[in-house]
Amino acid sequence: MTCIKNKANNQPPISTNSGCDGFLLSVRIIMLFGCLLLLLASASMADDTAEKIYASYQDNILQVRIVDRGSGSKSSIGSGFSASDNGLIITNYHVIAELISRPENYYAELVGSNGETDGLTLLAVDVVHDLAVLKLAAPRGTYLNLAKGKPAMGEELFSFGNPHDLGLTIVQGTYNGLLEKSLYEKIHFTASINPGMSGGPTLNRNGEVVGVNVSTAGNQISFLVPVSYVINLLNNVPNDPPGAEALVASMRDQLLANQASYMTTLQEAPFASVPIGDYQLPGALAPFIKCWGDTKPNQDVLYEKVYQSCASSDDIYLSSRQVTGIVSFKHELFSTEDLDPIRFYTFLEQHINNPHLTLNGKEENFTNYECRSDFVTHGDVDGKVVFCLRGYKKYEGLYDVFLTATTLLKNDEALHTTLSLAGVSKENSQRFAQTYLEAIQWKP
Repeated sequence: MTCIKNKANNQPPISTNSGCDGFLLSVRIIMLFGCLLLLLASASMADDTAEKIYASYQDNILQVRIVDRGSGSKSSIGSGFSASDNGLIITNYHVIAELISRPENYYAELVGSNGETDGLTLLAVDVVHDLAVLKLAAPRGTYLNLAKGKPAMGEELFSFGNPHDLGLTIVQGTYNGLLEKSLYEKIHFTASINPGMSGGPTLNRNGEVVGVNVSTAGNQISFLVPVSYVINLLNNVPNDPPGAEALVASMRDQLLANQASYMTTLQEAPFASVPIGDYQLPGALAPFIKCWGDTKPNQDVLYEKVYQSCASSDDIYLSSRQVTGIVSFKHELFSTEDLDPIRFYTFLEQHINNPHLTLNGKEENFTNYECRSDFVTHGDVDGKVVFCLRGYKKYEGLYDVFLTATTLLKNDEALHTTLSLAGVSKENSQRFAQTYLEAIQWKP
C-alpha cells in the first residue's frame, strides 16, 4: 500500500489504495493509545510503589501512647517503629517527655496494627535531636532496616504515622536536602506531616528508614531527624532500663555538651556587627541566627525607634513547660527632635525600668532570677547594665540569662539592647555577656 503525491498540479496525495487515509488515521490512533498506556502505566507504578511499601512495612509502624495513671486515658499520642529484633522502638523525645518530667503521673504503651497494647520501658533519649528509645517486654521479631547513606536530592520518600489518631497513614513526599541555616541537622521533607505522626519513620523505596518525623512548618514543609542520629543512639542503649535520676543526668550531660559546642562556635570568631545610627552592634552572629529590623516613628509620644531583633532558629524541647537552647537579642535606638532632654530621659527611665524577661517558665523548673546592675564603660561607650541569672532545678549546671544595657551618649538619642540565653553554663553566660557588651561601639 503506497501514497503518491500528484506533482503536476501539487494536489494532495492520491492513494493507490482507497484505504490509505484510513490506515494513517489508524496509525495515529494506535500511537496516541500507546502514549496513553505509558502514562497510565507510569501513574500505576507510582501508586503501586506506595501500596507495596505500605503492605510490606505497616506492621513495624506503631502508635505510641502516653497514658495518664489517674484516669487511665491517653494523654497524648505519637508514632514509633521497630528498630531491632530484640524489641527496641524509636520515637521522638517530645512524644514521651512527660515520662521524664512527671513519671509518677504517666506511663507509655504501644498500640499495634491489630489494636492490641503492650507496655513500653524507656531506655535512652537524645534530647538535643529529639529522639527516644523504648523497649517492648516481648519483642515483635520483625523490624525496619536503617539506611546507611543519604537520599538523592529530589528522591521520593514515604512517611508513616498516626495523624490526629485517625489510623496509620502513608504520605508520599520529596527529599530536599538538609535544612540550611539551622543549628541542628534536619531533613527538609516536602510533604504534610501532621500531629500524631511525630516519631514515625520516613522510608525510601527500599523500605529503609532515612529519617524520623519531627515537625512541620505547614504548607507541605516538614522536617525529619536524619537516621544517623538514630544509629548513634542505638549504639549507646544500656542493657537495663536506667532509673529516672540516671535519665535526667544523661540529659543534663547532653545539654551541657551541646551548649558548650554552639557557644564556642559563637565566640571563636569576632562578632559580626550591624550599624544602627552611630553605633556598631552585634548582628547575625552565626548562620543559625536570623535577624529582622524596622523603623517605627511614633508621633503620639514624639520619638522614633529603629530596631533589630535576632534569634536562633532552633530550640530544644524539654517539656510542655520548658524549652531551652535559645539565643536571642534585640537593639532599640530611640531618638527625638521634639522632646527636651528631661522629658526624653523620663521616657527612657520608664522604658528601661520595666524590662521584659522574655524567657518564660514555671517556678517548679527554675530558681528565681538573681540580678545585679552596674555602670559600665567600654571605649567611648558608657552604659547601665543589668545582668540576671536563674538556675535549672532539674538540670544542675544550666542557667538562663537576661541582660539589658542602656547608653545615653546624646541628649536626644539612646540605645537600649537586651540579650537572652536559655540553657547555658554559668561560665559561658558570663563570658558571652562580656563579649556582647564589648561588641557595642559608638562611632559618630
